[in-house]
Amino acid sequence: MRNPDPDWEIYIEQFIPRLDPLLDELENYTRWHTPYPQMLSGKWQAAFLHFLVRLKQPRRVLEIGTFTGYATLAMAQALPDGSKIITLENHPENLSIARRFFRKSKFGHKIEAVETQAPNWLNRNNEKYDLVFLDADKENYPLYYQIIKKSLNSGAWWITDNVLWNGKVLNPGRDPQARAIAAFNESVRRDPQLETMLIPLRDGLLWTVYRP
Repeated sequence: MRNPDPDWEIYIEQFIPRLDPLLDELENYTRWHTPYPQMLSGKWQAAFLHFLVRLKQPRRVLEIGTFTGYATLAMAQALPDGSKIITLENHPENLSIARRFFRKSKFGHKIEAVETQAPNWLNRNNEKYDLVFLDADKENYPLYYQIIKKSLNSGAWWITDNVLWNGKVLNPGRDPQARAIAAFNESVRRDPQLETMLIPLRDGLLWTVYRP
């Protein structure tokens, strides 16, 4: 959802969780110090992820695609004590910013940040997770469908970002990212072990529950 009316934004923000003020600082830093600040999760999306974590109360969370850590910190704020987020990022410049803000956050002790190629890391690890947030390289979404499903505990929640890809999934044409996302969406939709709801928030979130 994108609504340019500031009065609507003020009204809506009365109904979303209050996030750590450090996220405002991180948002500003990201906008001035990264070449693609639009990759940042917006406040509403971060608040939605925070809300889901608060509902689910997961013990182990996996985030694929840290960027500068905005969504990571929003989820960490909602995690119960003793729980942990493992967040994977393959761009050292982004991860350096994220780690700087993780160290500043009172929730940073709940986060383990790993610099890695996510598919390789996932294939080497056999851990299971209660909640997964996927926001990584779009052309690999079909590959992530195969890998992530094996990493889910029964009843786990799996949230995937950018599943509408600015509407291009309706007619992907030759756009390789749109084609990959459309194929991913269809695989998830047809999987009898996955219950799915598409949330039209920002560029589309796919909320999936694993029922083996």
